[in-house]
Amino acid sequence: MRDFFVDRLGFKIGTEIGAGPSFVTLDRDGQTIMLECKWHFGFRKAGWAVYFWVKDIDALLAEFETKGTKLKGQITNKPYGCREIVAIAPDGREIVFGEMSRK
Repeated sequence: MRDFFVDRLGFKIGTEIGAGPSFVTLDRDGQTIMLECKWHFGFRKAGWAVYFWVKDIDALLAEFETKGTKLKGQITNKPYGCREIVAIAPDGREIVFGEMSRK
């Protein structure tokens, strides 16, 4: 799972703990997520697992397309004032990247 975040979503590795590793912190755009690196998490695999704020969703989409990141679709405008893209993790969960809509 760590490699997906690094290779396909552009995160940088912060801390790694354990063999495999079993836990990592991942950094991107001044934000950090903590990820337990198990393949099976024991809970539903449908729907989003992480929501990550970004500053330039259009540039991020272009980056993901060059990396071959599996996406649910293109940028969507949500009624709650965000523009979002959804990346699909290897286990099927959705990693959502959102930017506040420009007015």
